[in-house]
Amino acid sequence: MFRALKPRGSKKRSILDKQRVKSSERSAKNDTFFSWSLAAKGLVGVLILTLLWGLSIRILDKTHEVTSYLNSVIVLAPREWRIEVTSKSGTPLPDDISREVYRLASRLLRTGNPTELSVLARQVESLGMLDAVKVIRPLADTIILSAELRRPALLASVGGKTRFLTLDGTVYGDANDASGNQTGAHPSVLVGGILNQSPGASIDSSQRVVTSNEEKRHLLEAVDIWQRAIEAGVDLSSINFQKFRGFSILLADQTEIVIGIKPFDYKLKKLRGILDGLKRDGVVASRIELDYEGKAFIKEKKL
Repeated sequence: MFRALKPRGSKKRSILDKQRVKSSERSAKNDTFFSWSLAAKGLVGVLILTLLWGLSIRILDKTHEVTSYLNSVIVLAPREWRIEVTSKSGTPLPDDISREVYRLASRLLRTGNPTELSVLARQVESLGMLDAVKVIRPLADTIILSAELRRPALLASVGGKTRFLTLDGTVYGDANDASGNQTGAHPSVLVGGILNQSPGASIDSSQRVVTSNEEKRHLLEAVDIWQRAIEAGVDLSSINFQKFRGFSILLADQTEIVIGIKPFDYKLKKLRGILDGLKRDGVVASRIELDYEGKAFIKEKKL
């Protein structure tokens, strides 16, 4: 009986092949494990660096606070403060305002710490003549106060008083005694019908009349009408607002013009043309209505 015989050494090669396969598998597993291990280490490293960075920022912030505190406590108040009063726009502030700032600073400043600087800023704002007040201490013995002088452009009727109105819609002061007006300006155009006419208007800590968002919007629209009228060469006497109808203006010759709601630019330019035409024709109008789209209604004045 014959039996087929396997070549000698084939069993050993087979075992070696299996060992090589197992070794390759282990190597692959080791490589995969090494890759994941390296990625995990990298992630942990990033987290640690992020944590250290955050801590260093906090430490620097605290260090700055401590330094500021030490600057105000250890350095203490110098024997003489150097106080600079400046305007952000570069326009010098009136001398009487600067003197009042110096008076307040001499009364309030002791160590020059942040609390004292904030109190000084609020006290200066309460004078009712300045906006955007900012106080800094760049050097141990130096205080710089910067602010903008309120500049009235129009007048506003509110609470039984005539107050000043700025281009940014701020209502303040009393036009009857010129309180809060240190610019020498003498606005004459009166805005009415927007603010509450009952006595006792609410006044904030900087002597501004407290207005709602809607009132502020209408005040800015009145300012826009005034500026557009100047551009169109229309001489105004007053601007009045009526709810649900919009704005009307009174010219210097007492002609009433109804212009309604925005936009105002083309209406005032159209008004300039109408007034020129009436003048050529020798006609005087008592009322002109421009609040209808594309139309103008003119009521002539009887002479």
